[in-house]
Amino acid sequence: MILEIAEWPVAQNEKKPVGANSWWETSKIIFVLTANHLFSQTMKLLLISALLTASPWLLSPDIPWSPSKSGHGVKVYTRPVAGTPIKEIKAELELDCSINTAIACLTDIPSYNQWIYQMTEARVIKTISNTEFQVYQRVKTPWPLDDRDVIGHYVLKQDPRSLDVSIITHSVPKILPVVSGVVRVQKNRTTWTIKPLAKNKNKCEYFLLLDPAGEVPAWIINLFISEGPYSSLVKLKQRVHLPKYANTKFAWITEKFQ
Repeated sequence: MILEIAEWPVAQNEKKPVGANSWWETSKIIFVLTANHLFSQTMKLLLISALLTASPWLLSPDIPWSPSKSGHGVKVYTRPVAGTPIKEIKAELELDCSINTAIACLTDIPSYNQWIYQMTEARVIKTISNTEFQVYQRVKTPWPLDDRDVIGHYVLKQDPRSLDVSIITHSVPKILPVVSGVVRVQKNRTTWTIKPLAKNKNKCEYFLLLDPAGEVPAWIINLFISEGPYSSLVKLKQRVHLPKYANTKFAWITEKFQ
């Protein structure tokens, strides 16, 4: 939006003083330039505010990852993120199974409490399609902290060219009423990328960024932030070999290696 220079307001019978035209024109220009500058700065602030509201975390791809914990075929890394004192997590591992088997295990929501760190409850609350659903999860926290729960919107996709499979989750905290005595996680984003390397061998990357809410100092969270993903993924590497997942097939998944 650009403000137009309008004629300087003068009373109907008023005459401009002799020799004042130049001063009036200069004043009008200064006024318009100042107004345009203020409008521009205001729009910039509104735009920045909108971006921060739409995406509460500003990812910094140029910031390197720092090793945090490794062992049993699992490597966990962390890095700082603009907009939050909580670090982002990345984990790398290989799953020795088919893509179908990996997805069967990762989408077996009711079994999450058997392998995900400190999870006491997990259930699907709404199925939108075969590749999109909403999940409720509750996590036990040590006394005197209240338990946390999170509601995630899951979207699964397979790239038609690479045949990589991704699982992207973001929080939708208002889907269910808040549970008394439990703190609802407001911000949470996870991403799984599963890349087939050979028959029954897949490279996996897992990313996690969340704010557990409540009165928990960030330095305490960051101190133990790698333990949960590490423990869970070590169990996942074993769990994909359970017989109940071996013969699962999904219509939307194509195996790269037969």
